[in-house]
Amino acid sequence: MKSKIFNIKNLYLLTTGIIVILVGLFSGVVDILQTQGVISASQELGYPLYFFTLLGIFKILGAIALVLPRKFESIKLVAYSGFAFDFIFASFSHFSIGDSFTKILTPLVFLIILDISYKLKDKY
Repeated sequence: MKSKIFNIKNLYLLTTGIIVILVGLFSGVVDILQTQGVISASQELGYPLYFFTLLGIFKILGAIALVLPRKFESIKLVAYSGFAFDFIFASFSHFSIGDSFTKILTPLVFLIILDISYKLKDKY
């Protein structure tokens, strides 16, 4: 029997991995460390820097929640919801200040990736 490289489990792992590693862990740490990019974004968007510290903590906690076993379904649901709100508000924030189409669209692409992960979480 041939193994399939592109199957539901691999797609779930890929989409969840993107959210956990890129958005949850990497972006969370960057928000907490308040790199120059975060400082610039804070100034452009009009958010105080302490907002990004808390956002970074929640991103890391959300990443941890997404890799918990299935018996923690309610915690995972909160994490999925939190990431969805983050992406929607990020996109709207960029839209509200007239940012480029790329900055508006990027969080929505992550929202689609998150949605795929969410829809596949019980299917593999």
